[in-house]
Amino acid sequence: MFSASEGNFYLSGNFAPVEQEISAAQLPVTGSLPRDLNGRYIRIGPNPRGDVDPATYHWFTGPGMVHGIRLRDGRAEWYRSRFVEGSDGVLNTEKHAAPNTNVIAHGGRILTLIESGTPPAELDPEFAGTTVLAEDEAFGSGFTAHPKLDPATGELHAVTFSITQGTARYVVLDPEGRTKHTTDIDVDDNPMLHDMALTETRAIVLDLPVTLAAAIRCMEAGEPVSTLPMIWDEQHPARVGVLPIGGTSDQINWVEVPRCYVFHILNAFDNPDGSFTLDVVRYDELFLRDMLGPGGSVPTLVRWTVNPATGKTSEDVICDYSVEFPRIDGRLTGRPHRYGWFAGYGAGGIEITDDVERAHTRDGFETGPLVKVDTVLGVTQLHDYGPGRVTMEPAFVPRSDSTSEQDDGWILSVVHDGNVNRAELVVLDAADITAAPVARVHLPARIPFGFHGNWIDDRELGL
Repeated sequence: MFSASEGNFYLSGNFAPVEQEISAAQLPVTGSLPRDLNGRYIRIGPNPRGDVDPATYHWFTGPGMVHGIRLRDGRAEWYRSRFVEGSDGVLNTEKHAAPNTNVIAHGGRILTLIESGTPPAELDPEFAGTTVLAEDEAFGSGFTAHPKLDPATGELHAVTFSITQGTARYVVLDPEGRTKHTTDIDVDDNPMLHDMALTETRAIVLDLPVTLAAAIRCMEAGEPVSTLPMIWDEQHPARVGVLPIGGTSDQINWVEVPRCYVFHILNAFDNPDGSFTLDVVRYDELFLRDMLGPGGSVPTLVRWTVNPATGKTSEDVICDYSVEFPRIDGRLTGRPHRYGWFAGYGAGGIEITDDVERAHTRDGFETGPLVKVDTVLGVTQLHDYGPGRVTMEPAFVPRSDSTSEQDDGWILSVVHDGNVNRAELVVLDAADITAAPVARVHLPARIPFGFHGNWIDDRELGL
């Protein structure tokens, strides 16, 4: 664990917060931006203000800042960064922390998201401000960082939890963002429910061994914990809960999975034999050696085949490199997929071989090149952005005249250039990520390493 004298990895380098909001217009571009990219690429991440204690500051707990790049008709019209406000217009309150984890569009609104009992905040499309949505029925007891949009129905599915109430819920919003369905789910120990999965017929809950109960036991024993009061729990099971789409808690079927933690799911889909496939990025442990962030264990992309009828789960490693922040073509959510795009973990990614420990200790979390995985052929490709340049989470954007090919589109991601300490929005051809970038939008400042970024098309906002 870091101490105040040693400093804090997650407050150093490009993890360090930026102090000011920035606006810049008519951004310079190298290459040619595709003219049908009309919308906003928005990233979000923690950006603490004022003094924080480096001995206890956890990367996940800083108030949020959004960074947006407006593209239209082949031009990069503006870059804007804004702090996200929590409840009552305050950045961080005892009641609600400002969202800092994800940003999506649904029901014609841009929503900034965080889990653990905090409602979303709606972001004005021009970055004029944010409005907390605590009064919405589905958001009153908090929401989640990772809802899943069903591409067939336009409904948004979420598994939420409240760290203060110790409860979990399965929530469905209709395409207009109204609450359609909720059911409470019984879980022990107040586990951290960061992501969920969706197939054509099932909603899938991840109940894994990182819990508030373990942190409370440490505090009662006089052991130090970080500002994120959830740590690895040797006493908690690793399981997934399976219920029908729109189902209730009495229909849930729990199935044991390999002991690990999963932040992010690439995708899930049903199989003809009644099982389902679940592609996840797994950590052998979490918040056990690195108490201030997700370092300490190397993330590995694996495929789980889960059979609710037999209660059995099999696991296969499906990528030779260590990766995080998985993305697919969102039109395939819950359906069989071929390709996934990722931020490689560390410089060049860490190859998984027999002589490399899966639970390899790291000084902290770091990303590297872009990684594309063909899950059908088992082929992995990398895009190296150059010395001192690393990608953040990618986003797949289909071409407006997209064919049935699953990689017919672009990959957009923010790249940190450590040589000049600034960021770029880089556009790659998703079908050929080894080629030179299609376009690079040069931004006026650095964007700290944060969590998630998404492309929000004008049409999603009715513009």
